[in-house]
Amino acid sequence: MSCPGQDVKILQKVLGHKSDVTTCDFAANCTLVTGSGDKTVRVWDWVPGTGYVERSNSPLKDHKYNVTCVQASPQGFMFASASVDGTAILWNVSSLDKIYTMAQVNGDPIRVCRFSPDSAIFVTAGDNGAVCIWDLARRNLIRTVWDHKGATQSLAFTPDSMYLVTACSMEMINVWHVQDLVDTVNEACCSPAASLVNALDMGVLSLDVSKRVEVEDDNPLQKQYTLASSGSTNEIKIWNITSVSFPKGRGSGQRVTVSLHNVLEGHSSSVTCVRYTPGGETLVSCSLDKTIKVWDNLGGCIAQLHGHARYVNCVAVSKDSSFIASGKFNRFLYYRTVRFDVWTLTHYLLVGSNDRQVIVWDLNGNLSLDCEIVKHQKTNGSSDYVHSEVHVSQNVDNMQLLEKIDDLADGSINSCCFHPNGLLVIGSGDKSVKLFSLNEEHSLNEVPYSPLEGHTYAVNHLDISKDGSKLATCSQDGCAFIWDPETGDKIGSLPTSSLSIKVCKFSPDGEMLVTAGDDEKAFVWNADTMENIATLEGHLDAITCACFTPDCAVLVTTCFNEDFRLWNCCDNFRLIHVEEDVHTTGIQSCDFSTNLEPIPNVLVADQQTYLLATCGNDSVAKLWCVTVPKKRDLPSYDEVNVKIWRSLYGHGGSLTCIKFSPCLGEIVCSTATDRQARLWSVYSGECLYVLDHNSIVTTCSFTDDCTLLSIGCIDKSLWLWKLPSQLVFQTAVVNKTKQLSKNLYDWSTTDVSNWLENIGLNEIKVNALNASLDGRKMVTFSEEEICSALDIVGDDADSLAKEIRWLKQGDSKVLNAKREDIPYDFLCPITHEVMVEPVVCSDGFTYERRAITEWFMAGKYTSPMTNEPLVTTAFKLNNELRNSIRSFLDLEE
Repeated sequence: MSCPGQDVKILQKVLGHKSDVTTCDFAANCTLVTGSGDKTVRVWDWVPGTGYVERSNSPLKDHKYNVTCVQASPQGFMFASASVDGTAILWNVSSLDKIYTMAQVNGDPIRVCRFSPDSAIFVTAGDNGAVCIWDLARRNLIRTVWDHKGATQSLAFTPDSMYLVTACSMEMINVWHVQDLVDTVNEACCSPAASLVNALDMGVLSLDVSKRVEVEDDNPLQKQYTLASSGSTNEIKIWNITSVSFPKGRGSGQRVTVSLHNVLEGHSSSVTCVRYTPGGETLVSCSLDKTIKVWDNLGGCIAQLHGHARYVNCVAVSKDSSFIASGKFNRFLYYRTVRFDVWTLTHYLLVGSNDRQVIVWDLNGNLSLDCEIVKHQKTNGSSDYVHSEVHVSQNVDNMQLLEKIDDLADGSINSCCFHPNGLLVIGSGDKSVKLFSLNEEHSLNEVPYSPLEGHTYAVNHLDISKDGSKLATCSQDGCAFIWDPETGDKIGSLPTSSLSIKVCKFSPDGEMLVTAGDDEKAFVWNADTMENIATLEGHLDAITCACFTPDCAVLVTTCFNEDFRLWNCCDNFRLIHVEEDVHTTGIQSCDFSTNLEPIPNVLVADQQTYLLATCGNDSVAKLWCVTVPKKRDLPSYDEVNVKIWRSLYGHGGSLTCIKFSPCLGEIVCSTATDRQARLWSVYSGECLYVLDHNSIVTTCSFTDDCTLLSIGCIDKSLWLWKLPSQLVFQTAVVNKTKQLSKNLYDWSTTDVSNWLENIGLNEIKVNALNASLDGRKMVTFSEEEICSALDIVGDDADSLAKEIRWLKQGDSKVLNAKREDIPYDFLCPITHEVMVEPVVCSDGFTYERRAITEWFMAGKYTSPMTNEPLVTTAFKLNNELRNSIRSFLDLEE
């Protein structure tokens, strides 16, 4: 790298903002985003032949006061803007549509915002010292921490998203364990993992963490990160953040220390901003002394860039290190900003001044406005490019009523359930069970073998086994039948009860069926032989509902006596817990989430957590966290812990039914006598939609893909609703982001099993489960020791050893790869970078997992390559390509 010489020339002058430029960053394809004291955000694209040109739908004028920070998301498909008006707005880079608006606590000014590298969370901070942690996929505030006493102006994440570093004007730097910040179950006050007092005289203005992480082969539990800090002095302090993992209770803990590594001196005034280049090989700083300096990892200044007539505030480095963006200093509560500059270390320089123009400089004297800066990736054998014009989800989407069918039965609709193949089954007060097919236009047509006859009184409840092979119905006549839903044939019947049976429910594996009712007993049956497995007694009133956990380990029963009981399915249905006073005047309905990790961001290896929903006559729906600890990898049901996690208020009458959405259980639907059905966010407890009906609502059911919701009413009507696309989309995105930042050390045996399945090593899963292989063992033992413990040799042992080595190394090999030698097929068509986790989407193309996940998170429903709507957001790992990439990078060493 060399300093600018005699050949520097002005390449372009760009006019834009009407006031001082305060902040800048680079998004995808070197798109330039700037913020200003004129309250606007402007977006600039590089056009060969012209240079940077402002986007036609720029500027963005949604902020009411000065824009203080703009920040591009890790993959560059979104960016956030923050302002003195107390809001941070999330934007789609391609369309410049507003995705979401986040308000700071108390509406105080926001000074800085940052995305976590895994795109899972977003952080805002500002004048009152509050640091707000947001769930990016769910658009929800997770937690606010108040440890800083001064204005928080600096934030930085470690590259593995494990730690967040915050700093304030009171000279304090805090290091936070991200897992502590996002844990929604732990009610204890969150404290920093490490703190530095008097870190920099007169306060900290800027922080950045190098992407280079040091991990020693002989001590894999220790990581070392490099933190750069600057402030109101002329010094830059480089710190080593050392993290050591160790067992702690049922999970893991991290011991964090911070030590001073180096002090860089060279600026003659306050250093206002520091930024590492993407590879972490150099550090860029800017100062009130009007200069920009570039430092190597030893602390030597290898370049000094002059050209500013006034002091400089901010620097931003493009992902390929081609550009450095810089802007003039902006003191706390002082908004005069006079310059905005963009430098390129090897090519050209962009400079903006207090004359409100951006100047483009050519450092080497050999560039022109015709240069091609933006990379385009062609598809194999075609001339298609990655498209930027896409459909974006809007928050204004509403529930759509597809069809309302009156008098669908001759009595009230008491229960409804969707079959996996699209059939809708209803049970009603007219004694009948009716089945309807659902066509592509979402119209219901009764099938030829409907209705199913056999009950002599009203049908109370029905359920379909997960595989769709069985339909169970129960009635006031004391009978319970099992049917073939595909033919309408009666498969069998259970012994008749003398009293009404209120509920029948299959276990998730379809092997068991539970029935219960007015006789205050619950009966568990073999779903194939109809033999009684267990009789559960103890309730003091009619049992209203029952449900199994998704792993069939626990059964819950509820009753009018305001209590629910938990039974151990693995130990002859022994009673393990009684929760009393659940709902005043009785419980009406319950449901378990099908997600075995239902509480977001809880990463405790030695326990199993379930999420139970209940509702009753007190107009409240409640979500309960049911935790079963593990000892030596075996569940300890005698120590089960039950506590309320969310209370959902809003209904004006007794609740009649509650259901989780399938798969992830991100949404819960409740119905009530107030003629409403409500959709709730499980994570935030927020009521997302209120659906009004003409009569008391009795039942509800989701389709497996969570696109449709059926509602049954007491007036014999059935309502078919289409869920908003962004609601369905959010559920899919959550599934793709929830595992991105989970520390390998915290992996459970289930996580290891899922990982082996994803990478195509299914034949090793049984060995791994038998050996209770978890993340802690994978980190602490060598590859050879693990293979020996699993009793695998030969090719299987070689494959597993290689996979574990790559897992421990993370992205380091990819970051250090020589880009000019990378084969074309190994590059992601979105990011143009080497793929770490190549995945195949429904359009048939392969992308980097994190890139396509953020593409989805930005609200993009279309294929990046064809611009056609995607059939589904599902994707699968391209193991063949992934192995080819890894083999190539191994040979590079």
